[in-house]
Amino acid sequence: MKLSDYLVSYLKKITDSVFLLSGGGIMHVVDSLRKSSLAVYCCHHEQAAATAAEGYARIKGSPGVVVVTSGPGGTNAITGVAGAWLDSIPMLVISGQVKTDNLLPRKNGKPLLRSLGFQELNIIDMVRPITKYAEMILNPEDIRFHLEKAIYLATNGRPGPVWLDIPLDIQTKEINTEKLHGFQTNGNKTGYKIPWKLITDKLTSARKPLLMAGNGIRLASGRESLLKVIDMFKINTVTPIFTASDLVESDNPYYLGRQGMWGNERANYAVDNCDVLLIIGERMQLTQTSYEYQDFARNAYIIMVDIDKNEINKKTLRVDLPVVCDARYFLEGLLKQKLLLPKWQVSKKEINLHDFSTGKKYVNPYLFFEELNKHLDGINIATADAMASLVTNQSARIKNNQRLLTNAGLGQMGSGLPLAIGACIASGKKTTVCMEGDGSLMLNLSQLQVVKHHRLPLKLFIFNNNGYLSIRNTHLAYFGKIFAADPSTGVSLPDYSKLIKAWGFPYEKISEEKDLVKIKKIMNHPGPVVVELMIDPEQPMLPKWTAGILTDQNEKKDFNNRQ
Repeated sequence: MKLSDYLVSYLKKITDSVFLLSGGGIMHVVDSLRKSSLAVYCCHHEQAAATAAEGYARIKGSPGVVVVTSGPGGTNAITGVAGAWLDSIPMLVISGQVKTDNLLPRKNGKPLLRSLGFQELNIIDMVRPITKYAEMILNPEDIRFHLEKAIYLATNGRPGPVWLDIPLDIQTKEINTEKLHGFQTNGNKTGYKIPWKLITDKLTSARKPLLMAGNGIRLASGRESLLKVIDMFKINTVTPIFTASDLVESDNPYYLGRQGMWGNERANYAVDNCDVLLIIGERMQLTQTSYEYQDFARNAYIIMVDIDKNEINKKTLRVDLPVVCDARYFLEGLLKQKLLLPKWQVSKKEINLHDFSTGKKYVNPYLFFEELNKHLDGINIATADAMASLVTNQSARIKNNQRLLTNAGLGQMGSGLPLAIGACIASGKKTTVCMEGDGSLMLNLSQLQVVKHHRLPLKLFIFNNNGYLSIRNTHLAYFGKIFAADPSTGVSLPDYSKLIKAWGFPYEKISEEKDLVKIKKIMNHPGPVVVELMIDPEQPMLPKWTAGILTDQNEKKDFNNRQ
């Protein structure tokens, strides 16, 4: 069997879809895909292909597969792979490479030339820091071993992306599939040492216990166990904003909301005032602890459960009881413990969303989302960065296993559209909502052609705030001046009402709050729709939280007026 045919036959065991941008360096794999039953989605940029694979993996729970060519094909994919690396999303990248005869010479493992073959780059050394496994396949008989090891590493322990680079002539080699050697694991011995008595003693003696549930729980297939823990022990629960906004349904009686710098007041108040904080499956990046991380949960005894001990031991966290363990394994063990936790009533005044309206000329994005929530039952959402991501993660009401996808670790501009494409495909091409900024969308605007070609029922909402709102706010805060952030300072944007016509999509504009009545019709439309939200360039946002700001001694301060 031809090696590229064997590769594709193996891919069929782990996925039903492949995201690619074809090229000469990977032509034999592309031809083998042509002959296969796999669905192939041709993206218009390798960064988008990798990000779409991330969206697919988040919904499916299995690795997204990306195929790219040599040289620029590989380098273009790096940003999408880096996003998957930081958010622990399983992904397999297959890249083409020049013929082995054209590979640059090495001495003691180091390249002696910059390049020998055309479009040759040392891609493996480039991506090793952002992958769990990265290898060039030089021996055709090793193909099964590398594939099995790559997929095992991508999906076991802390998940993440893996990368295999295959020279052009290796793709063509004939192999005897009966003689291929495989990858052997050491079994599933956990070796986890969990001090259950100490954990249960701390929880039962607490007056204000709090659970922070992270996306590591979903990655470990532990969401069902999490919901049982919340229900059985009736423990107040928060989820980290961006990383796990969709882990617990919004109407769960013990759910306090999304925690973090841009989270809601009730969740952050609970973190500031709890006396025992149990963190499970969340690496606690600075968006969760704030930059004043020394004050994070300063009144609490912190128990942190994570599969990666290095995340527990980093300098931005104070952990009293570290537990290196798989999240699902820990939750299943917790369900066997005898716990009687005190009832801690956490109540906070609801924010009046009308306070964030700036006038009839524009639409209040929070009121927009309040109306959109009425039509999102079970519909998945993907966002990118900045306002589109902030408003969505602050406002979306999650129900009925609905998913909300955001790349939290990298937060690359323009990631919302390819994330939505991958999520839509993984869900069986069900209606999917995408939130993008008018500036962010420009980075992956070409992927609208993928939506058109495959007739994907995406509802794309463009947050038009005249460029880069978050950058403008940052520049004003630090320099008192704006540059490179809007049309007046160098960032010009197209007229989307005219541009969208090139794809033939229905287009709607929501310019003010009275236009929100259009949302029902938009969401009921069976195919793709693009909607532009006209938002005040000076739109006020919900205030940012800093660790310790909501401790009881500060409770009388007006949180809504603090930025």
